[in-house]
Amino acid sequence: MSRIFAVAANTFRETVRERVLYNLVFFALLMTLSGLLLGQLSIRQDEKIIKDVGLAAMDFFGTLIAVFIGVGLVSKEIERRSLYPLLAKPLSRDEFFLGKFAGLAFTLLVNLAVMTVGLYLTLVLTGRQVDPLLLAAVYPIFLGLTLVVAFAMLFSTVSSSSALASVFTVGVVVAGRFTDVIRNMRQVAPGIPPWAVDLLYAVLPNFRNFDFKDRVAFGDAVPPEVLAWVTAYGVAYVGVVLAIGLASFRSRDFQ
Repeated sequence: MSRIFAVAANTFRETVRERVLYNLVFFALLMTLSGLLLGQLSIRQDEKIIKDVGLAAMDFFGTLIAVFIGVGLVSKEIERRSLYPLLAKPLSRDEFFLGKFAGLAFTLLVNLAVMTVGLYLTLVLTGRQVDPLLLAAVYPIFLGLTLVVAFAMLFSTVSSSSALASVFTVGVVVAGRFTDVIRNMRQVAPGIPPWAVDLLYAVLPNFRNFDFKDRVAFGDAVPPEVLAWVTAYGVAYVGVVLAIGLASFRSRDFQ
């Protein structure tokens, strides 16, 4: 376990060194401009739009980091051949893989925490109240981002190309955000076998389960049992994807 923490800490330092956290500057500018430009609207409209923009920016920036950094966590180590001396030490492939995952997940958590503080500051500086309900939307966003990281690392182990792994990950994310379209595909393309549609809908992750942005922006509370179900769904899905990724990473020949 200590070796997993060591890999995770090193991964966090690497992501900071690669200026991943610079997206916080863009987020701060976005929130500042939103507060200034929306100052002429009514308080209710202003507050809702600021929340919408802030939560959407968290999701967007977090997804970019999860995809493009997540894909490179394994593939860059292989391309630079820095993986070989690491695995030659008393460090198993499982510890390396899980440590990389934990490190990027922690990076995303830090990003979301700082952006959440920035969103609250924007609300306060524009004369709005601090709304604790926002956390009920931020937490599922984090769960969804960890799932994106898991898929990014999975595809980086099964593909020898970082670009191809990125395309696969983006494809899963986009498809997962439009699962309702997939479920109704038979109405658009009647020739598709029903079992194929049902299988695709069941296998693909439903990222809409992690989306409470509109609900929270309107001031609606998210029941604890709903958050508990989302947590169980996210943890189970991440566990399955990581298990497949680990199996692929163990069997991969790095010679």
